[in-house]
Amino acid sequence: MATSSLTAPAAPRPYRRFLTSALHTRFVHAALISLLLAFNNAFWLGSKNDLFWSWFPLGPAGIKALLFFMSSLFIFILHIATLKIGRQTTASPFATFRANTMGSTAFQTTFWYLVSAWWFTEAYVWSAPDLGWITRGSHNTPDMLNERPIFFRLYALIMGLAYAGYHLYLGKSAFIIPVSKLPATPAEEGKNASTHPQDPIQTRLQQSVRSALLRASIAAGSSLLVAVILNTVWLRQPLWQLHLMLAKPFFNLSRANARAAGFPPLGLFFLARSLLAGFLLVLTWELASVLFLTYLNQEPTKAGLPLSSSSKDPNGTLLNGLKAKRDVVKTFAFWELAIIARKHKDRRKAIFEDIERPTGPIWNQISEAGLKQLRDINARISGPPPKATQPATNTSIQSLPHIVPEVAAPTIFQSNPTSRKAETLVSNQLRQIGSSNNPWHPPVEQTTKVVETKLLEYAKPTGVDDIPSEGLLAQWVVYLQRSPVGWFFISTKAAKINAAVLGTPYGNAAIIVDVIDSITKMLVASLSEDTYGKATPTVPEVVRTFTKTLLTVEDFVAKNDSRSRTGIEEVEIIIERLRSGLKELLSAFQVYLIDVGLGISDLNQAKRAIQVRQPEEVREETVEPPIRRQLFSSKGQKARSSNRTSIPIAADERGRLEAPQRPSEGTGRPGKNVNSRQSQRREMEQVS
Repeated sequence: MATSSLTAPAAPRPYRRFLTSALHTRFVHAALISLLLAFNNAFWLGSKNDLFWSWFPLGPAGIKALLFFMSSLFIFILHIATLKIGRQTTASPFATFRANTMGSTAFQTTFWYLVSAWWFTEAYVWSAPDLGWITRGSHNTPDMLNERPIFFRLYALIMGLAYAGYHLYLGKSAFIIPVSKLPATPAEEGKNASTHPQDPIQTRLQQSVRSALLRASIAAGSSLLVAVILNTVWLRQPLWQLHLMLAKPFFNLSRANARAAGFPPLGLFFLARSLLAGFLLVLTWELASVLFLTYLNQEPTKAGLPLSSSSKDPNGTLLNGLKAKRDVVKTFAFWELAIIARKHKDRRKAIFEDIERPTGPIWNQISEAGLKQLRDINARISGPPPKATQPATNTSIQSLPHIVPEVAAPTIFQSNPTSRKAETLVSNQLRQIGSSNNPWHPPVEQTTKVVETKLLEYAKPTGVDDIPSEGLLAQWVVYLQRSPVGWFFISTKAAKINAAVLGTPYGNAAIIVDVIDSITKMLVASLSEDTYGKATPTVPEVVRTFTKTLLTVEDFVAKNDSRSRTGIEEVEIIIERLRSGLKELLSAFQVYLIDVGLGISDLNQAKRAIQVRQPEEVREETVEPPIRRQLFSSKGQKARSSNRTSIPIAADERGRLEAPQRPSEGTGRPGKNVNSRQSQRREMEQVS
């Protein structure tokens, strides 16, 4: 019996599989370098009785290197578990402190650093002959508990706690992809073709190692000083009792070990050895973080080709990455799209020609996924768009007319009318008593306010007389903000801008830059590479989204930080990229804009957006609505929409689009000086 051979097309492989494979390869490279560092630790911290076996890898030195390598592996696990994309965009230092210390990330960071420090300590104690648990005595003296490994364990744990806080403070688990500024000249654009220019790995590692050596020296020295003070003043006896309890089941210790007697056996030679071991431990942590983030921060390519090229369905795999929920997968997918838009012509043509999918042309889905990132910026600044109201549907069933009106049948749960009247009377009497003007019985609300005001006067801090009495909590918040430590609680304007534009709690500027660059380059390339012309109809929506995002971000930045412009470098790069992409699209599609559905109002708004405005001009426009909104109001929109396509569009020598000027209409606008030449000139410029 014949069966139908028509089957549903196979789903493309997820993009994260190809990305995970590439990240595994990079992780192996970083781990091999960490293993070499562990071999260096085994040589310097091991015994030097036999010089050959102290460095030969197929022997005790190799085993010690594997043990020391576990400390680096624990830091790798920490980075993988707490990896975040972008910079932290919290509002204030207090918010940063609260986010870093009151979450699972703080617990995981502290746990893995303590585990790494403890493992390094045990490997060092095992490799050093004089750091055993006990000190063997002679036939006249009993065995004694060795205090040197006790001190070194305390020293390593102090470094672990300190470096966990340092890790959280700097946000070392944040994976930051640098974004490049817009090239000033075409020659620079040819040299720096990537949106994320980076030096070679060897150069970046050399630059990072220098600063890592300095930080390791400072951390090891300061932690040693703290450990000596704590061990001498407070922790010597408790740690001695703890180690004695653990050692008694395995060693025959006399009662003379009940308490630590005399001075701690911490000579200069032992402190120097401890300092060297602590330096190597901190250097292990530093280089583990540097190696992980450096090898991870590479282009999503394999043998010069995009990662999705090895898939049976490259376009479908790339689209899965662009729509992924995880930020890591989505970031690398848009990075790959930007690389395809700049360097790979065959992949661009394949994307434009892929139009027979059940979900629609592949380019329409790719552009929609990219524009969604820009719409999220508008939503964070202006709020989400209002939901469309659903028309009310009448679901009541119309019955036949009644000849006799229905008699209301009271339910058994209805209260007695007499009791309801009594309740109403009582409530009215209580209400009258509560609102009485009798000075001996003031209203409850007024009495509460008087009592609260008196309490706040007693609780108000001294010297703060201008704080409004709106509540005790609000008072103390204002007092803290005005105090010398107020910087810790105040939200800066730069933090507010970064959180709104880049997102919160982590702002990823790389994905926004890649969206702008990839969509612009792909649409410009579609003029010569789009065989079926399916990409050109998406240009109007792209122009509108670019224009709206550019105007929204510029107005928001000018309203919050119009002069300093410090701390918002990534936001400035996004503004430059949006303006450059909009210019490039208007210049490339100037002949087709009206034909594909871009209106004159949208065109004028885009032309106004690409002009570089001063912060003062942007601030004035946010206060006073522009004239363009009045020209294209709801009353005259229908009259002008009839002849919208009949207005010719001309391009000047510089490639800018200009519409023919026509006399202004509606001169009787309220609030405008019609007789002024300056206002007429401004109106004509807005119309053009």
